Amino acid sequence: MTTVFIADTGVFVRCGGPDKDKFQRLRRSLRQAGVSLRVPQRVYKELGGDPAADAYPSGNIPYPDGFEEGWIVVADELDYTNPLVSTVMDEARRFIANETDREEDITEKADTALVGLAAQVLDTGEADQVVLLTTDKPAGRAAETFLPQHGFDGRIEFRYVSVEYLEMVTADEFR
Repeated sequence: MTTVFIADTGVFVRCGGPDKDKFQRLRRSLRQAGVSLRVPQRVYKELGGDPAADAYPSGNIPYPDGFEEGWIVVADELDYTNPLVSTVMDEARRFIANETDREEDITEKADTALVGLAAQVLDTGEADQVVLLTTDKPAGRAAETFLPQHGFDGRIEFRYVSVEYLEMVTADEFR
């Protein structure tokens, strides 16, 4: 079974930076498990990277070690022509807006990109299962709500990345 781990900006922000224990614990856990965190291009932009550059890491990202070491990877561009991807992103935007009592237009695009990327890797057969690591509970719940409705029942897991999670994370979380 192939599992893809997708992470949002909040995971890295919550780590507190590369010199912090939480960041090093996450790094060590992923490397020991031999997996990487995939980030949508919108998350990469939020981190300060430029996905249009010839090679990444680029820009002023504060976490270049993770990209250089390969335990953080920028995902391919989302295929907005895939009706599944665009549909779940629209559904996620409405869901997040309702959950947060905000207008749909101001819902962060990176949040919906997390759900879109999860749909894309499942739809293309790139993954059998997706684990979404996020500090954004509405985005995680949106993924767990809509992906099963599109035929991916039991194939998405949302993990809320709290400070406690980062302080206790081990390689077993990624095996």
